[in-house]
Amino acid sequence: MTTEVENRLHGALAAHGLERLPDGYRLVHPGGAGVSTLRIVPVSEPSPVAAVAEIVADYQTAGLPAFHAAGLQRLNARAVYGAYEGVGPELRQRGRFSIYREEPGVHPAAQTILDAFGALLPLGRSTALSIRSPEEEERQRAHHAMPREWPAPVAEEALAGATRFLRERGFAAANDAQCAWVEVAVAGECPSRAIDPAAETALAQVNPGVVHPIAGIGYLATLTLPLPRAPADPAEVCRRLNALEMEQIDFPPRLGAWGLHGPDDLPGYRYFIPSRAPREGLHLTILWWLVLRALWIRERHWAAGEGITFERPPTA
Repeated sequence: MTTEVENRLHGALAAHGLERLPDGYRLVHPGGAGVSTLRIVPVSEPSPVAAVAEIVADYQTAGLPAFHAAGLQRLNARAVYGAYEGVGPELRQRGRFSIYREEPGVHPAAQTILDAFGALLPLGRSTALSIRSPEEEERQRAHHAMPREWPAPVAEEALAGATRFLRERGFAAANDAQCAWVEVAVAGECPSRAIDPAAETALAQVNPGVVHPIAGIGYLATLTLPLPRAPADPAEVCRRLNALEMEQIDFPPRLGAWGLHGPDDLPGYRYFIPSRAPREGLHLTILWWLVLRALWIRERHWAAGEGITFERPPTA
């Protein structure tokens, strides 16, 4: 039995002349830009998730810059709708979205998947091209001409409501007029570095009304980990975290990416959602997705005092 989200996806895509696959749809983009694929993979095991929507952009690499391992993960710091990955000499970008049997937000879930399928390759290719130079970035920005302003910002009281929600659940959270943030302990029990500067807490933050270089205005979300030191191979850490996220069934949307950030190239998570106008409550939803992602790191991929690990068995 298919879910209402799946029914809406099929209803929206059936009229567009796409190549129909046994489990989804395929679109060959004009001009040899690449191929977009949407697959809806049923979940047979007992789970609240009925299916996982996977959106993939396989790029025609002619004309694109060549990305080495670290360059690919720096590119992921700008990713929209999915993480970049190397497939031999080819470039791919991939996102995943869990579809729940009892989905409380049918319309936004279906619309998010449709938006990602339609925009992943065009925005992703332009983002990759924009790395060449400021002039190329400006050409790609002008090509898409995405909105760069909102009629009105997200109200500060709405941001304050999100922080109240998180505080009521035991998290240290705060906001100002532009953003909201929350700390999540990835080791120990101290909820905030304001209490103990040595507390190992990840910082999740959402900034509504940020302008992406290519994708226009929207919501920027980041998750920063309390790394005690730079990993020996930070690009490989990002690659593995992105790959491990994609393996999960019941998980927040995989429409952002772990990538290398800042002058020190430290691993961090970034999620950008283009939006022509503020969407009620979306900032809180995004923050909660980041909280769940931080808790996943705590349970599976963090060693107190050491940082990210891929050796520790999951917590029972």
